[in-house]
Amino acid sequence: MLNRKFNSLISRNVFKINNKYTKAPKKVFYYSFWCFVILLLVFGFYFLDAKWMTFFKSMKDFGDRIKEMVSWDFKDFNNTDSFGNSFMKNVVKSVWTTISMAFAGSILGVIISIPISIMAASNMVANKFLNNFAKFIIAIFRTIPSFTYALILVGYFGQTTLTITIAITIFSFSITSKFLFERIEHINTKIFISMQATGAGKIKSFRAAVLPQISSHIISAAFYALETNIRYISVIAGVTGIGIGQLIDNSVNYGKYGRVGFLLFILICIIIMLEILIYVVKTYIVFDKDYLLDQKEQKKIRNKIKKIKEENNLVFYIKNVLLKDWYVKYNQLKKDKVNNAEEIHTLLKEKKSLVKNFKVEHKEKIKADKASFQKYKLENVNSKSWFIFDEKISCDIRLDKIYITEFTFNVLNLKSQMQADLKDQADNSHKKFNESLTVEKVLKANPLGFIKRVVMYLIILVLFCYSLSLIEFKLENEATITQTNKHLIEMFKINWASLFSKAGSAPYSVIYLLFEGIAISVVGTTLGAIIAYILGIVSSQNITNFFVAKFFVGITSALRAIPSYIYAIIFISLVGMGPFTGALALMMGTVGMLSKYNREVFDEVNMKLVAQLQATGLNSWQRIRYGILPQTSSSVVSYIIYRFDINFKEVSVLGAVGASNMGYLLNSYFQQQYFPEFGALLLGIICVTLLVETISTILRNKINYGINPKWVDYLIIQIKQYWFAIYKANEKLVNKKDSLEFNESYAFYGYTNKFIDKKAKEIKNEQKISYILAWYKAYCQYFELKVSDENNVSYKETYKKHNKLFKETIYEFKLKRKELVKSIKTKQLLHRDELLNNFGSELSQIQDIEQKKAFKKDFRNSLKYIKKNTRIQINNLDY
Repeated sequence: MLNRKFNSLISRNVFKINNKYTKAPKKVFYYSFWCFVILLLVFGFYFLDAKWMTFFKSMKDFGDRIKEMVSWDFKDFNNTDSFGNSFMKNVVKSVWTTISMAFAGSILGVIISIPISIMAASNMVANKFLNNFAKFIIAIFRTIPSFTYALILVGYFGQTTLTITIAITIFSFSITSKFLFERIEHINTKIFISMQATGAGKIKSFRAAVLPQISSHIISAAFYALETNIRYISVIAGVTGIGIGQLIDNSVNYGKYGRVGFLLFILICIIIMLEILIYVVKTYIVFDKDYLLDQKEQKKIRNKIKKIKEENNLVFYIKNVLLKDWYVKYNQLKKDKVNNAEEIHTLLKEKKSLVKNFKVEHKEKIKADKASFQKYKLENVNSKSWFIFDEKISCDIRLDKIYITEFTFNVLNLKSQMQADLKDQADNSHKKFNESLTVEKVLKANPLGFIKRVVMYLIILVLFCYSLSLIEFKLENEATITQTNKHLIEMFKINWASLFSKAGSAPYSVIYLLFEGIAISVVGTTLGAIIAYILGIVSSQNITNFFVAKFFVGITSALRAIPSYIYAIIFISLVGMGPFTGALALMMGTVGMLSKYNREVFDEVNMKLVAQLQATGLNSWQRIRYGILPQTSSSVVSYIIYRFDINFKEVSVLGAVGASNMGYLLNSYFQQQYFPEFGALLLGIICVTLLVETISTILRNKINYGINPKWVDYLIIQIKQYWFAIYKANEKLVNKKDSLEFNESYAFYGYTNKFIDKKAKEIKNEQKISYILAWYKAYCQYFELKVSDENNVSYKETYKKHNKLFKETIYEFKLKRKELVKSIKTKQLLHRDELLNNFGSELSQIQDIEQKKAFKKDFRNSLKYIKKNTRIQINNLDY
């Protein structure tokens, strides 16, 4: 009874339609996910020592500090010291050194990442051990904080540009190897395999079939690494006292915020210029978009479609409907401007009059609908009579929204039609172009394609060689290197006691610092996501008007250009060093990134659905809640999870400037030579970062694609197999047969229990008896059981007898299931043994080495197929 009662409570929306049973899917993931999120939020805000009062009180100081940062005294900047150096001279030198180190490190990092990425790709290297080993290397290097490399390398190469370049090289490898590996995994390998089948070697096949497909990705990875390195090199360089990072640190320490602001301005300008340069190079050289034959014409059409989609409905109607004939006349008169000057002037006046009159009429119609509706409401209290059904849009329209709804849908339909016509035009144009395409036409259209690529590679090579020439190649003396090697060995002598308690020289346990890092990430991501969501809405032209959207796009672009650690430097001067500062810095970094992603999500919203909600009388907030949120929630949540993953990795980096205890102590342990504690903390960071990244990937795959991890799918199958016998037994006892598929049988079990529960409540109210007795009666009625005497004991005894039969039936189905699984496995073993018996004899008959390899590969694939097919048959519950 309890099992059925519990099932009736958790069974959601069970339906019976034409003798078919169906049930709404369980929301186990949904409820589990949000419970986990709520617990994480409570933990984050409780664990973090937030200084909100200090932060809000310092807002006045924040304004003063910003004024200081934009007050640049160029006279002071150009004053020379006793050595003949000025601040401005040092800035130019540091910026150039920083860019040179970033460029050399980025190129070297990408070069190293190429073979490792190829090794990690299973479609290139068919060796699981090598694949997994390469993936392990990529994963480990991605989890180590970037400034840690510089700390260790100083012991070998000193505080030189070489140390920073090598550190940037390792960092570039860590951020580009995964990017390249994922791209290589998705390339077309058919040509690569075909060339090897014809006798070509792997290297030759790779050069001819794979390299052309990944060359653009390699260049993209190099540019991505360069942009990232320019952003974060200040943290790495700050550890060694070289580059722009050291100038920023010195200026902050001496309280010269005018210099800090100038340096940040220079850094932001470099990042923006670099982004523009990368866009131009990628667009017009890497992907050849200026020479893709009919690409210019296709681009024009795409831009027209985009403009139509983004244009305000009222503006679109005025241009394409109201002034359609006017533009025809105007274009004719424009052909001869001199002779038609007076007529053009008159026509322009007519345009102003037409637009003005239409806008007035448009507003009056909206007001008239509202006035008549208010009058109608007073006379008709029943709200159901306030709506009329429109067959064109299959929607109820409230009486005050008749005109605006008709206008909106007419415009949206016209937009859709124009976009469809333009798409057809683009397809037809491209089809005609392909039909007329010749070799001569291609060569004529692309005369400089080869030259510009060669020029680009030559420029990169020259800059790379020049940047290498600026690096100070130096090796520390033997005693220092020996001491550094000892320090490295000591790092592996981990202070295990410091993992869970204060031990040795550790002021905090590693687990405490990791929890603090998670709390910083939670608070920063949450606050940033909320602000980014609002900014995403107001910067989307689908929701706000053109000028408001562009204004906020500009603001969010500026926020995105500033790295998180720069925000940390600013906030430290307001609320001091500590975890709360790190949370604020991550909040700003999250705002910059997610506001862009959210805007792109909102731009793809189906506005017809929103217009239908407007027609029913919903206000702006209600339209966002019921029309926009459901369409965007999964993408937005996925991006928030992705950003949380990034934020946790950034917590350690922020510690280098004093914005988190975890990174600060990692730096301090090394500087003060507490290497066992350093090793323990670094191990904790690596393990938890891997865990966070894994969970993030699992959640995003589930939210975006509905893909479960293999262990979850296995668990679900095991649970289904457990309940299979119960559902089938219930079905057989009710229908006297078991012909339903598993999902329908599962829904039928829920329907049965829901029906019994509902009937029990009716009997309880009618006969004024206890619910338990009513439930027994409802059960007997549903299963059509004969009761010997109409008394309470008889109903209970009858239920017990039937429940015993139910358990026996369950046992029968379990036995049948076991026998079926046993027979499937027996067939698999027989088939497998047959293959193994024939393998040796067939292999001995093959003389050619390549044919032997192919035969062995086919044999392995056959064994895999048998195993997979067996698993599918065992997991199949529809029989």
